[in-house]
Amino acid sequence: MNFLTLIALALIASVAISEKVTFHGYKLFRVYPNNSKDINMFQDLELADNDFDVWSVNRLTGTIDVLLSPSVIPKYRRFFKTSGMKYEVLVDNIQDKIEEQQRSMSRSGDSKNIIFKYARYNEIVNFVDQTVQDNQDIASSYVAGTTVENRQLKVIKFKAPNPSTNRAVWMDCGIHAREWVTPATCVYIIDQLVKEYRNNEPGNLLAKYEVHVMPIVNADGYEYAHNTYRLWRKNRSLNPGSSCIGTDLNRNFGFGWLTGGSSTNPCSDTYAGPAADSERETKAIENSINAKLGQWDAYINIHSYGNWWLTPWGNSTTVVPSNYNDLIAKGRIGADAIKNYKNQGQNFRVGSSSTLLYINSGSSKDWARGTANIPYSYVLELRPGDGTPDSVYGFTLPEDRMPLVAPETFAGIKAFLATV
Repeated sequence: MNFLTLIALALIASVAISEKVTFHGYKLFRVYPNNSKDINMFQDLELADNDFDVWSVNRLTGTIDVLLSPSVIPKYRRFFKTSGMKYEVLVDNIQDKIEEQQRSMSRSGDSKNIIFKYARYNEIVNFVDQTVQDNQDIASSYVAGTTVENRQLKVIKFKAPNPSTNRAVWMDCGIHAREWVTPATCVYIIDQLVKEYRNNEPGNLLAKYEVHVMPIVNADGYEYAHNTYRLWRKNRSLNPGSSCIGTDLNRNFGFGWLTGGSSTNPCSDTYAGPAADSERETKAIENSINAKLGQWDAYINIHSYGNWWLTPWGNSTTVVPSNYNDLIAKGRIGADAIKNYKNQGQNFRVGSSSTLLYINSGSSKDWARGTANIPYSYVLELRPGDGTPDSVYGFTLPEDRMPLVAPETFAGIKAFLATV
């Protein structure tokens, strides 16, 4: 085999690797478990089978939405039937929803304005840089760390010249690569923080808080989800001894690490990593928060989907933080503000993630409350909500819903922070 042939084969291989994975024939099922034991079994199935992708768990309604690949659909249909569990197919071909999302993104065109867009990593970084350049009296940025693919993890910091307090708030988005509504929401929040301060609006957050926003935590995974594998969740770190890539960053934080709802299998979507706090992205958040330890009032980790306002702890259904009742009360204030925002009526449920959804350990919200001692630590799971017309989209919510998603989220966060 000559040199030119080798070059040609290498080029073909590189193109093949970079081609987008399609999800033709993947079906989104809604299953109705008989009891809590069945719900727990579903989580065990997800840990054991990479083709069993749980998208949504709702213990209040007793339903689970799970995406199944064509190769395992017959097996799990039989399993549901023999277990006496009713089920229905919500989406017959999830690739259709992915393509609908892509069409919605193409309609927004090449505008440099990325508000309400599923913008790419470089666009988001440029947006942060431009915001700082245009608002040097209140805005600055810093690089919290870099990824294995050498992308910067940028944080934008807002501090007004004369705030009424030296307290601080942290928000981050995009810790899971496929949750595209979340970086778009952080971009909107950044934009609104500036506008409300400039307009001297009542309740503008910068009059009270120093605010840090990391708009995209999982930069490598996010780009991979755009370029190659739409439903990618983890980061892109290598796992020695395994051909499988990535760690679930929201199972990697040191508090309660690997104590439930996470996997030791590098091929699993919920792989907790080789050790607690092993990932660069995890360390970037922890180091940034530790640099101002004792000054934070709130930590807000923004996810999708399901319309949930979730409190610690994720790894226990019986133990709660010492200020649990206050966490619930203030979370409900935020949830009520979302429900009442312009009569959109989105109903966010408030409570512990372990009791409302499922056991999970090593999450950033648990670390923020349990290790960093930040009093108010939450996960917000944004649209689509269960039982709404858009629920069938899951992670593939069309871009044209962002003018609904982002403003209501900001309204809820503002209402909550007004009470802290």
